[in-house]
Formats: sequence, C-alpha cells, structure tokens
Amino acid sequence: MALTGLISGIKRMEIHDGDGLRTTVFFKGCPLKCVWCHNPESIGFSPELALLPERCVACGSCVALCPNGALSVGDRVERKRDLCRACFACASVCPTEALHPYGKRYGVEDLVENLMQDEPFWRSGKGGVTLSGGECLAQPEFATQVAKTLFDRGVSVDIDTCGFVNRRVLEEILPYTDTFLYDLKAIDPVVHKACTGQDNALILKNLAWLLENGARVEIRYPLVTVWNDGEAAAIGEFLATLPPVTGVKVLKYHNYAASRYESLGMACTLPQTETTPEDMAKAVETLRGYGLTVVNGMEN
Repeated sequence: MALTGLISGIKRMEIHDGDGLRTTVFFKGCPLKCVWCHNPESIGFSPELALLPERCVACGSCVALCPNGALSVGDRVERKRDLCRACFACASVCPTEALHPYGKRYGVEDLVENLMQDEPFWRSGKGGVTLSGGECLAQPEFATQVAKTLFDRGVSVDIDTCGFVNRRVLEEILPYTDTFLYDLKAIDPVVHKACTGQDNALILKNLAWLLENGARVEIRYPLVTVWNDGEAAAIGEFLATLPPVTGVKVLKYHNYAASRYESLGMACTLPQTETTPEDMAKAVETLRGYGLTVVNGMEN
C-alpha cells in the first residue's frame, strides 16, 4: 500500500514559518492539547468537516449528496454531527465553502508536486517548505519521506515541532532539515502539563539532543499571560546550558481561532486573557539577559 499522510491545509506565501518566503503544510493530529491552540482543525487525527453557517446561501446542493442524512437547509444549512462521517461529499458542491473539509490524504509524490508549484516564489524569496501541524512528526514516516523528496530536489525544509516525539523520528528527519522551529512552552513540568496535558521531560531531552547533534534550532515561546508568562527566566536558564540556538522568537497569544472551534463543534479552550505589549517586552528582555538572540513576534 502506498504511503499517505493526512493534511489539514496548505498555506502559501508565508513569512513567519522560517527563513524567507515559505509554503507551510499543516499535518493533521497532535499529541499535545494546548489550551491556547490556534489550529484546532489540526488537533484530531481524523478528517473533520467545519460548518460556517454565515457563508451559507441555502442553495440546498449539499443535502442531496449527504449519504447519511446529516444535513438539512432552512434559512441556513444545519448538521446533525452524530450522523456526519466527514466524507466531504457536501463540501465538494458547496459554492461558498460554508462546508469546509479538514483532512485530505496525499501520497508523497502528490504532495511534493503540489508544493513544487511554488518553487519560483521560494527561489526569489530564499525560502522553501515548512512542515507544521498539529504535529508533523506524529506522522513520522510520511513527514520524513516528504522532507527527503524535497531535500533531494534542492528545496529548503523546516520542521515546526512541539518536540513530543520519539527520538528515532528526529534522527531520521535531521539529515533533510534546515531548521527546527521548536516550541518551548514551559520548563516547569507542572506548568507544562497544565498548559498542554503532557509532561515536558521528553521535549527537553529531544531539544538537547538536536543541539548536541548539530541541528539548527529556532525556539518558539508562545507567551500566554497567566498560563506560562512566568517561564521566561527558566527558559533562558535552560537554553544557556545547551549548545547555541539560532534565536528565540516570543509569540504573542491571541484568541482569533475561537470561531474555528465553533465551526468544528469543539469546546473552545482558548484562555480569556490578554498578552500585552508590556508582557512581550518583559519576556524579551528577560531572555536577552541570558545572552540569547531574541525576536519580539509583535515586531516581526
């Protein structure tokens, strides 16, 4: 059977997911459950259908195609979620994308050929492809083969990862990776588990292993006031014990993804808190105190 991967989306012309102009591939599925996740469509490991009723024009095209009778239309489309099997037949005929699919299967070559359409932009923008998620390394064999195929074609590949993966996966994908964009949410294991549902011992060990084995690593610190804003000093102290990272980017928390939770029928876990410019500046100053090159994500 041909190797395939489940992809929730592809974002083109991206400038925040690595060096230069990049195409970002969002893999479906993540082992963490971060309370502030802004990609809820990429958390689950199965295909999902989002319903955006405000886009619906009540044309009824979707209803006849649903094999399970999950849809009905009055003023707008309505769905019985317990009957929906995410077959995406309805989405294929929706003229306004009120029904939006998340979770398309690709073969390695199919995905690479899709991505290579952007090659002229990468070459001019000194960029490439970033594998993200969810957690791209939660589909290890597929991610590695995609990275290798792109690498063999001379394309820069970055890996955006939470680090909660088997060491073997990092060993296999390292030769094909230019930069790891490595999330570091907290050093305190109690704080980390409260934020993500998982302990961080494996994440910290994997980060140390990557740096000790010559990987180029950029740290991403998502700053969420009340939740992990007290971790900046501990992160700086920990990084100071390791081989150098290329830099640290502090990312400002926002709750713009709330509507996506609703469209997927998921309980919204986004914290009702605000990360202020002052919070960002304080974290940046703290991290710089450990001799790190730090970027304020609000200014980049």
